[in-house]
Amino acid sequence: MIGSTQRGEAFFPVMGFVLITLVVAGFAPLAFARPGGPLAMPLLLHAHGAVFFCWYLLFIVQARLIGSGRIALHMRLGKLSVALAVAMVVLACLVIRFAYANPGFSIAGMSAAASTMFPITDIVNFVIVYSAALVLRRRAETHKRLMLMAGMLMIDPAVARVSIVLGAPVVFILLLELALFAAVIGYDIRTRRRPHWASLFGLALYIVAMVAKLTVAQQPWWETFVGALLT
Repeated sequence: MIGSTQRGEAFFPVMGFVLITLVVAGFAPLAFARPGGPLAMPLLLHAHGAVFFCWYLLFIVQARLIGSGRIALHMRLGKLSVALAVAMVVLACLVIRFAYANPGFSIAGMSAAASTMFPITDIVNFVIVYSAALVLRRRAETHKRLMLMAGMLMIDPAVARVSIVLGAPVVFILLLELALFAAVIGYDIRTRRRPHWASLFGLALYIVAMVAKLTVAQQPWWETFVGALLT
């Protein structure tokens, strides 16, 4: 994958560090707080967490490689990014099925079926944006923003857990996630004098997913659909 050839552009690796920090801050404390600690967690969840963590870590590496002008290595590692992305989607689907089968599964007090809307929209958005980033990999400014959007559109579970760790109200999740988008759009305006369409596309997908989580997830047909899909 080809990113910007502009050396020293620190914004994208910094955003990668922010995202991976949220992942660690959200999942690690709650994993160690579980009875038996992380070792008591199912192997599926360990694999899921490890693959997602590696994808975010690779995003940082890729951004830094572009910043240092190491384009050839960046392109070679792009194949690893694709492999991790495929594994992320497969594992996410398995985790959704695993969670749905858990009688206690609930997000924001919703039913199990309604709760699946959260991870399903996240993974669908990831697939849409990541695929677009691959197709447009030779358009550097677009590619790197779409890759960043892919990471941001999957960060909701981590941010939700950060809010739990901090004891923050639910609105904290929305505000923090919107702050991430604001940072990208603000960077666009500062460097390009206008938002890049890829940044706005990511934000639009986020808003659509949020509307679906708050409305479609509550519909009877969604429960029927999820039941048929996951059982």
